[in-house]
Amino acid sequence: MLRPMRIAAISLVVMSATASAAPTLQSQSDPYPGIHREVWVDSAIPARIHLIRIDLTSAEIAVYATKESDSGITTSELSDLLNAQVAINGGPFQVSGFRPRGLAMGDSTAWTMTADTPDMAVLHFRRGGGERTLAAIVPPETPVDTSTLPAGTEGVISGRPLLVRNGNLETSFDCNDSVTFPCTRGPRTAVGLSADGNTMWLTVVNGWQAASHGLTAPELAAFLRGRGAFNAVAFDGGASSTLVINGALGNTPSDGVERTVANHLAIKYGALPKGEMIGFICATADIPACGQDSSLRVDNARVTLDDGRFMTAANGYYGFSGITPRLACITVKKTGYLTKVQCRPVKSGLQTYNSVIMEQGMDQPDAGVPDAAVDVDASTDDGGTRPDGGFPEYGGGGGCCDAQGDLGGARTSLLVGALVAWRMRRRRGTKG
Repeated sequence: MLRPMRIAAISLVVMSATASAAPTLQSQSDPYPGIHREVWVDSAIPARIHLIRIDLTSAEIAVYATKESDSGITTSELSDLLNAQVAINGGPFQVSGFRPRGLAMGDSTAWTMTADTPDMAVLHFRRGGGERTLAAIVPPETPVDTSTLPAGTEGVISGRPLLVRNGNLETSFDCNDSVTFPCTRGPRTAVGLSADGNTMWLTVVNGWQAASHGLTAPELAAFLRGRGAFNAVAFDGGASSTLVINGALGNTPSDGVERTVANHLAIKYGALPKGEMIGFICATADIPACGQDSSLRVDNARVTLDDGRFMTAANGYYGFSGITPRLACITVKKTGYLTKVQCRPVKSGLQTYNSVIMEQGMDQPDAGVPDAAVDVDASTDDGGTRPDGGFPEYGGGGGCCDAQGDLGGARTSLLVGALVAWRMRRRRGTKG
C-alpha cells in the first residue's frame, strides 16, 4: 500500500545544471581487499568528491550502523569504537537529543522513538548466510517498520532525498526543503547500491569551501549512477558530511572540524570471530524458571542447527559453537511435541541465547511446504554563507527485538507462525 502523496511545492531541477557537473578521476587506491577508494574533482564548479566502493560479497567485510547508546558522537569516535576501517555520517537528525529522522536501527535493535516517515528512504542491511552482506534501499512511498524488515536485519539508516531509483535518476526535488537544500551546491553524503546488490558506494562531497563548493542533489545522483549505482539515497549533508579512513579524516568537513551526529555507517575489514548459540528446551513459557529448574525442561530433544550439525539436548540444554555471524536457526524435534523452528541473529564473538518453548502434540503431515520458511538472503552564491551545523534541523521522528539473552527474563524469539506470517506480508525494497 502506497502512502498518500506528500503535499509540497516541488521544484523541477533544470537538467542542464546536472550536466554541468563533469568530475574526473584524480586518484584511486585499494586500502583493503574489497575496499576501493577514489577521489574525483570537478575544477569547473569546483567540487571534490570522495568515493569508497565496497564489495558486499566479501566474507571479511562487515557493515555496521550506530546503536542508540552510541548516538551523539563524531564519525571518528564511532570508527574508533568499532575499530572500523571506513566510516561516514548517517542520516538527518534533530540536534536536540540526537534523534534520527525516520527509522534507525543498530546492533539489530531499533532506536526508541524512531519510525519511518513518508519523506524518508530507508537503507537496511544484514548478514546473509554468514558469508556476505545483504543490503537494500526502500523508497519513501513504501512503509517500513520492524515487522516488514527482513529477518536478521542488523542496521537501518534513513535518508533523503532518494537520488537514484532502479537505475533512473530522480528528476524532481523539493528545492524548498530546509533540511536537505537539494538544489543548492553544498557538502553531501550518500550511499548507493548496485543492481545485483553486490556493491555499495559511500560518497562524501566537500562543500562550502573555496576549493570545493559541493554538489546539488541531482548532480550527486548523476555522479553515483555514472559509477554504477542502481539505487542511491542521500544522508545528512552540510557540516555533518564526514569520511573517516583508518581513524583519520578522509575529507575536509565544511566547518574545519567534525560535527557530532546521531548515527553513522561503518565498514570493518577482517575475519569475523565466530559466535555461539545456547539455550534450554522448555516445557513452560517461564524461560527464567526453566533455566533454573531442569524439571521444567524437555529432555533429550533433537536440536539441529541450520548448517546441518545436530545434538541431543541432554538435561534440556543445547549449545553450538563456531557459528558464522548471521541469522541462525535451530529445529527442535521430540516425540509427543510439536516441532519448533526458531531463529536468532548470532553476533561475532558473542554468545546468543535462543531458548525454545515446546508444546505437546503431533506434527501434521507435511504438505510439501518447508517447515522453516526463513529468508536468509539482498540564485544562491555556492561559496557564500550557509546555515550553521549540518543542513539545519527543525522537526522530529519503534522498538523491536530484545537484545538481551532470554535467560534475563524476558522475551522469546520468533516462532514458526510469526516467521511464516512475516514472509507473507513482507514488503521488499527496491533491491532485495
